[in-house]
Amino acid sequence: MAPSGTLSRPRTSSLHLIAVLALCILRPGGTARAASPSDGTITATGPALAWTGTAIGTGSANEATCVEGVNGVNGVNVNCDTFTLTVGGAPADYAGKAIAVKIQWSVSANDYDLYIHKDSNAGLLVGVSADGAPQTGEASAIDPAATGTGVYTVHVVYFAVATPNVDQYQASATVQVKPTARAATYVQGGIPFSPSVRLKAPVARRDGEPSNRTDPAGNSYVSAIRGVPAGVDLWYFDLNPSSPTYDPNMRNPIYRGQPDSFTDSESTAVGGDGGGDVDIAVGLPDPRTGANNNPPTLAATSLTAANVSAQRSTDRGVSFMRNPAGNVTGGAPVDDRQWLAFYGPNTVYLLYRTVAPAVTQVQRSVDGGLTYGPARTAGAIGQVGAVDVDQRDGTVYLAGSTGQVCTGVPSPVTGEPLTYTCTQAASDPNGVAHLFFIVKVAQDGTVYVAWSNDHDIFLAHSTDKGQTWSMPVRVSNGASTVTSVFPHLGTGRAAGSVGLVWYGTSNPVNDDHADWRVFYAYSASATAVSPTFTQVEAGDHVIHSSNISEGGLTGSANRNLIDYFQVSFDPVGAAVIAYTDDHNDFDGHTYVTRQIGGPGVNGTAVPAPVEGHSLPRATRPPATPQVIDFAQDVQVGLLGVVPVNDPLDILSVAWSCEDPFAGTPSSNPKLVTKMKVSDLSTLPSAANWRTNFSANAPDAVLSPTGDYSFARSDRGDQFYFRASTDPTQPSTFSFGTAVRIGDGSITYTRQGAADEGLFDSDSGIITVRVALAKLNALLPAGHAALVPGAILAGLRGQTFTAVANAKTDIARGGTQYTIACGAATGGGNEGGPPGNGKGNVVRVTGGGAIDGKRERFNLQVSNGFGTSPPAAQIRYRDNANGFDMASDTIDSFTQNGSNEVVLTGTGHVGSTAVTFTVRVQDNGEPGSRDYFSIVIPGYPAAQGTLSQNNIQFHF
Repeated sequence: MAPSGTLSRPRTSSLHLIAVLALCILRPGGTARAASPSDGTITATGPALAWTGTAIGTGSANEATCVEGVNGVNGVNVNCDTFTLTVGGAPADYAGKAIAVKIQWSVSANDYDLYIHKDSNAGLLVGVSADGAPQTGEASAIDPAATGTGVYTVHVVYFAVATPNVDQYQASATVQVKPTARAATYVQGGIPFSPSVRLKAPVARRDGEPSNRTDPAGNSYVSAIRGVPAGVDLWYFDLNPSSPTYDPNMRNPIYRGQPDSFTDSESTAVGGDGGGDVDIAVGLPDPRTGANNNPPTLAATSLTAANVSAQRSTDRGVSFMRNPAGNVTGGAPVDDRQWLAFYGPNTVYLLYRTVAPAVTQVQRSVDGGLTYGPARTAGAIGQVGAVDVDQRDGTVYLAGSTGQVCTGVPSPVTGEPLTYTCTQAASDPNGVAHLFFIVKVAQDGTVYVAWSNDHDIFLAHSTDKGQTWSMPVRVSNGASTVTSVFPHLGTGRAAGSVGLVWYGTSNPVNDDHADWRVFYAYSASATAVSPTFTQVEAGDHVIHSSNISEGGLTGSANRNLIDYFQVSFDPVGAAVIAYTDDHNDFDGHTYVTRQIGGPGVNGTAVPAPVEGHSLPRATRPPATPQVIDFAQDVQVGLLGVVPVNDPLDILSVAWSCEDPFAGTPSSNPKLVTKMKVSDLSTLPSAANWRTNFSANAPDAVLSPTGDYSFARSDRGDQFYFRASTDPTQPSTFSFGTAVRIGDGSITYTRQGAADEGLFDSDSGIITVRVALAKLNALLPAGHAALVPGAILAGLRGQTFTAVANAKTDIARGGTQYTIACGAATGGGNEGGPPGNGKGNVVRVTGGGAIDGKRERFNLQVSNGFGTSPPAAQIRYRDNANGFDMASDTIDSFTQNGSNEVVLTGTGHVGSTAVTFTVRVQDNGEPGSRDYFSIVIPGYPAAQGTLSQNNIQFHF
């Protein structure tokens, strides 16, 4: 299920510039130094430094591909340069200070990227700013108190610069005082969330950047983008506590189709009227009478290449009236990043910006968001971040990436603001737009802003309509969210009550080593001198294992999470979160979760979830096939979908293992994939059927929903099997390795011919078999082999052709498979026979949770028997204390009797090296009798019998 061809990837910056002249003219030139000047020294008292770029080439995607001048020679291929910055003094001299590093240029079509390293360009990355056109500047910062003094390099990449000779970047480094922040009290835990549920739509190869609203009646909507011109998708949830189909765990998403569809059909489609950005909004009670439409109106907008199209539903998203002209009847064409907010039941404000220059545009609708009147402007405030309306008096608030908030007071004549007054609400040496600068107004009129400085999430407020602003307060806290980005904010009924969400990682910088999770924080005292924040991990798994792009469409980083996610609140004050996740998929897709206990944003406790009596019963998918896909969802060309059976229409993919000669000298176990398609009566030419899987992936346990694995497939050893009728392929059936690279795509390397393969036209099944020995030979040294008990995850499938009007289908990531051939054992997390207590333990596999699921672990360990070091991977997460430990080495593997193994070794918590001792017991089935304990000096110990999953010894 996927669009064929290349859709425009959604972004922060303009979707409408065609790669922002990425294939621009290379200008001739002579010689120059790395930068001019090439180096400088700064101390805690100054001086400010300035320099100018000197490269004259262009077209480098990132640092790894750029060409540096050598020995002062600057030829036409040189497309990056370096300034060496020496930071003098001691780290203590910079307490409360930071060094702001900025580059600026004049032409909005040009695009430079900024990277800062410690010691050299090959050293630790401490700062990056790689936004896209039409921005004309990049900014980052150095915190010497944290990363030390000494040498830093400021590396500038000429990503897409048409005229470097006439528009060289101008750079500066200045010492700035960090903003003074309010102190806060931080509480960990106490706010549980439902298991994360993945949302699915036919055809969509990606569905991310979700907009999320819940109306006062409990109608909850999530809309996500596929990319222009594929359109957007919409799902509905019933969060009305008095409804017979009340769904407090959000386990029953109802797919509403595509609000911006050209055909208004799921089975026959030619794309949508947008898909670049989406925002939705829901009608609110009349400020005077308290009345609302029944049901409240749902307004939607979708970004196209030319304008913002508009849609309106009055029946809970079942049907939509569409206005393709959208904003252009009263506003400006060629736009970017729209936001919506209701005032009462029928008035909607639409905020967006023009592409170049980036100027705000605000339009009002009085018919529930179907048509919009003339545009007003608040001027240039950078990338627009949000719009909200004070329900008491109609005051409109806008926010931009410059940290400004603009206030519009309604005209007594027209009833809408005609002008806006902008004030600086926040600033930071590292900027406040990582990625959007968010504004929300509470029921008491307090205005809040939330932002990230690329390290922490901050909050500030105003009680005088944005004229003055409080000191900021840091919201994110703890070792599990050292780097925090993509904030979003909502307010509650009670004064001072707010809820915030963001993506956080224990990694000190946003790079490919980061594993990201979803966080939520609540405060009932956000306006206090010293507020209290209760913080939890809202998601139940790692959602992304790579860098997160903040550079928009023209950047070269990983775009799979796209640009933002949101939180809304239901009638009982529970947080409703929709987020993007690619941990088990080719690209980013939307997941949802809801708060099911603890303090609610309305000032009362969220009641325990009790489902409506008519809600469909929960079902779990079968153990096999592990991957299931929509029928008749092959795409033809870029957008076309025709509801017919097809040789490339994936229905399912199943993994198994075969070894007919198990237990004999001829034993040769093979891994088998069987992809079932809807019609294989005719075998097309130049067609391909590919299956993906990952071995040794951390966190290989099933979600509580049972339909996907928590395993971080991009952290495992990735493989693929392929069947092909493409004559350019060396063999019809093959296998190889795969890896997710820094831009979010996956590269494939063929390793050889498969052992066996078969196209079965009667059953519609394509079978590929490869010996486990061949796969094991490709594993890196020290990685656990694919043997009985090993778990495969990241199970996915894809079909595609290599001709004009190409066809393609993508089957999203499924559950997991435990290798069982050659021995009678299930092993790992899917159960199996108990340990028999005989002989030596060869391998320990398993995972699960102890202490009421407060601590989780996953381990795969092979005994070296003294002749070689034990091969192992151990992952441990302490949810109660907010830290993760990953093993680096296993120093000892000690068996105590028939049912206990003790492991010692080294690992790391974040960037801190640690030692550990793990003790595990396999006490037979069920796994609830198995035992796990861990001791990490300097961190809380944990032990207990399993409350989830099991431990398996293999003899």
